[in-house]
Amino acid sequence: MRQWKIQLTVTVGSIIAFLMLIGWAGDIDYTDQIILRMSQEEYDIVRQRLAKDTGSEPSEREIARWWAEHNND
Repeated sequence: MRQWKIQLTVTVGSIIAFLMLIGWAGDIDYTDQIILRMSQEEYDIVRQRLAKDTGSEPSEREIARWWAEHNND
Protein backbone atom coordinates (compact mmCIF):
# COMPACT_ATOMS: atom_id res chain seq x y z
CA MET A 1 0.00 0.00 0.00
CA ARG A 2 2.85 2.39 0.85
CA GLN A 3 4.51 1.84 -2.56
CA TRP A 4 1.22 2.69 -4.30
CA LYS A 5 0.93 6.02 -2.40
CA ILE A 6 4.49 6.96 -3.29
CA GLN A 7 3.92 6.13 -6.95
CA LEU A 8 0.67 8.13 -6.99
CA THR A 9 2.38 11.13 -5.37
CA VAL A 10 5.23 11.05 -7.89
CA THR A 11 2.78 10.73 -10.80
CA VAL A 12 0.61 13.63 -9.64
CA GLY A 13 3.73 15.74 -8.97
CA SER A 14 5.06 14.98 -12.44
CA ILE A 15 1.77 15.96 -14.07
CA ILE A 16 1.67 19.24 -12.14
CA ALA A 17 5.28 20.01 -13.07
CA PHE A 18 4.55 19.25 -16.74
CA LEU A 19 1.52 21.55 -16.76
CA MET A 20 3.52 24.31 -15.09
CA LEU A 21 6.24 23.93 -17.73
CA ILE A 22 3.68 24.19 -20.54
CA GLY A 23 2.20 27.31 -18.90
CA TRP A 24 5.61 28.91 -18.60
CA ALA A 25 6.44 28.14 -22.24
CA GLY A 26 3.06 29.50 -23.32
CA ASP A 27 3.69 32.74 -21.43
CA ILE A 28 7.04 33.17 -23.16
CA ASP A 29 5.45 32.49 -26.56
CA TYR A 30 2.62 34.96 -25.84
CA THR A 31 5.13 37.65 -24.87
CA ASP A 32 7.19 37.04 -28.02
CA GLN A 33 4.13 37.19 -30.27
CA ILE A 34 2.98 40.50 -28.79
CA ILE A 35 6.42 42.05 -29.15
CA LEU A 36 6.63 40.87 -32.77
CA ARG A 37 3.31 42.63 -33.49
CA MET A 38 4.62 45.93 -32.09
CA SER A 39 6.56 48.40 -34.18
CA GLN A 40 9.97 49.46 -32.91
CA GLU A 41 8.58 52.91 -32.18
CA GLU A 42 5.73 51.49 -30.09
CA TYR A 43 8.16 49.24 -28.22
CA ASP A 44 10.47 52.15 -27.41
CA ILE A 45 7.59 54.38 -26.27
CA VAL A 46 6.18 51.72 -23.94
CA ARG A 47 9.65 50.86 -22.60
CA GLN A 48 10.38 54.52 -21.85
CA ARG A 49 6.97 55.07 -20.24
CA LEU A 50 7.29 52.03 -17.98
CA ALA A 51 10.86 52.94 -17.08
CA LYS A 52 9.69 56.42 -16.10
CA ASP A 53 6.70 55.10 -14.13
CA THR A 54 8.54 52.34 -12.24
CA GLY A 55 12.02 53.84 -12.01
CA SER A 56 13.65 50.69 -13.40
CA GLU A 57 14.10 49.04 -16.77
CA PRO A 58 10.98 46.95 -17.60
CA SER A 59 11.20 43.37 -18.77
CA GLU A 60 9.88 42.31 -22.16
CA ARG A 61 7.02 40.57 -20.35
CA GLU A 62 6.02 43.82 -18.63
CA ILE A 63 6.21 45.71 -21.94
CA ALA A 64 4.10 43.10 -23.72
CA ARG A 65 1.48 42.98 -20.94
CA TRP A 66 1.16 46.78 -20.85
CA TRP A 67 0.84 47.00 -24.62
CA ALA A 68 -1.74 44.18 -24.75
CA GLU A 69 -3.85 45.86 -22.07
CA HIS A 70 -3.82 49.23 -23.82
CA ASN A 71 -4.12 48.09 -27.47
CA ASN A 72 -7.14 45.85 -27.85
CA ASP A 73 -7.22 45.10 -31.57
